[in-house]
Amino acid sequence: MNKKKIKIFLMLMIMINLLFGCQSNINLKNVSLPQDDFAYPTKDPSVLEGKKFFAQNCAQCHSFGTEAGKKSFTLKYINSVTPSELFKIITSDKKHPSFKDKLTIKDRWDIVMYLRYALFGYPENLEDTKIKFGANCAVCHGTRGFGDGDIHYFLNPPPANFNQFDKFYERTDEHLFDRISNGKPWTAMPPWANRVDKEKHFVFDEKFRWELVRYVRHFGYVTEKDILEELKTKELKEHNE
Repeated sequence: MNKKKIKIFLMLMIMINLLFGCQSNINLKNVSLPQDDFAYPTKDPSVLEGKKFFAQNCAQCHSFGTEAGKKSFTLKYINSVTPSELFKIITSDKKHPSFKDKLTIKDRWDIVMYLRYALFGYPENLEDTKIKFGANCAVCHGTRGFGDGDIHYFLNPPPANFNQFDKFYERTDEHLFDRISNGKPWTAMPPWANRVDKEKHFVFDEKFRWELVRYVRHFGYVTEKDILEELKTKELKEHNE
């Protein structure tokens, strides 16, 4: 192929790329993407608020036991789905009534975390688990789970931040249990399955590893009343009166 033919060939290829590139851009502009009304929380969801909204909107169809005519939630189910999946089910799933126009994004997250708390909740002995977490995990993850432990500066990739909604609301409990048990390759996260803490005299057996999952999950919600939110509501009510 001579230089003239090569030049013509290259010019044709450039024209084809420009033509199809323009058509592609035009087509994309005409695509209407569905809106899920999805956003991560701006602060920790409230279990107390979620309980109230669950009673008002969900309890007529769902239960945590074996009430006749109701669909029961199980621990196995909660452990196998992410918080984000639960949020999307009550927002845009065709098989479930949508609360998109009835409840705010914050209200729906409150329901999701109440549901998780009601079935999974805190470790059986919160204080004991807190002490053991502090002795073994906080050096990397920090005592409050922000990934800011004493040696986090030297770790790459950095330790997990359990308060990071866009990451931990996309993980199932089963996934977290696997990470604690088997570690994560090419990171500082080691496998903890059946390790022995000789100082505290305990083993990271299966039960305790599940307790750790419960513990790191508790960084993602609050169980107390939000005093500031109550004050805002009270002030707004007084203003309207």
